[in-house]
Amino acid sequence: MKYSKNKLIVILLLIANIAMSQDTDVPSNLKDFEGIWQFIPSEGSNDTTFTLIDIFKKGRILKIFEWHDSKNVLVAMRLIGFSPKNKNIVKLSDLEETGQRMYFYRPNPQAPNDSIKYFDQASPSCFASFNGLGTDNYEPPSNGKPNYFLFNFDGREYEYYRQIKHIPNYIVGALLENKKELYKVETFLGVKYAKIKIDKSFIFSLPTKRTNIYILKDDPVQVLETKDDWLKIRYYGNSEENGKTIEGWIKKTDVE
Repeated sequence: MKYSKNKLIVILLLIANIAMSQDTDVPSNLKDFEGIWQFIPSEGSNDTTFTLIDIFKKGRILKIFEWHDSKNVLVAMRLIGFSPKNKNIVKLSDLEETGQRMYFYRPNPQAPNDSIKYFDQASPSCFASFNGLGTDNYEPPSNGKPNYFLFNFDGREYEYYRQIKHIPNYIVGALLENKKELYKVETFLGVKYAKIKIDKSFIFSLPTKRTNIYILKDDPVQVLETKDDWLKIRYYGNSEENGKTIEGWIKKTDVE
């Protein structure tokens, strides 16, 4: 009986090890990364001097850095993909949509073709996981909801990013003060932003029907449509979790 019990324990341990090894072979898919993500400083980190936003879209990342003290903002594009199986990366088209090891390259508009020799690596490659796929730890960080992803550069701790609904207002505000970097974001996302220049800009449900809702001076808005002297806008509340989203029409003269 004792022998049978010990044998059962060994079998269960083997099954657990097999399951774990299978988990660590699960690839992530680039389509799952599509969206807007915010870097989460590691627990206990004192570095709260900046915000980093990654926006994934069709095999590219737009990285937005914002430094709180100076309000400076920097935007950089990266071409991305997973390493192919049993094959060296010779050209960008060798990169795959699924995998575990992600590569990052700087765009080169002057490149005559997609040969990898024309593209510099923007950073070392890293293990990339959506919601913990391919790891033996599926627990998200405390504020990693609804989704998160992680990067692991060899020899470094995991870098966590949480999914967010929109670019934070203070970053859009910083972008509006830097037209060069703003253009990169607007072009990448296919959107337009503007800033309220009057004390109160009242929202109209229709250009002829004013509501009692208003937004304040310096608030950033996303411009959805232009019609004569009116702008259809979307305003995101400052709170990611509880902030209210407002859509409606404002006068074109209300923005800079």
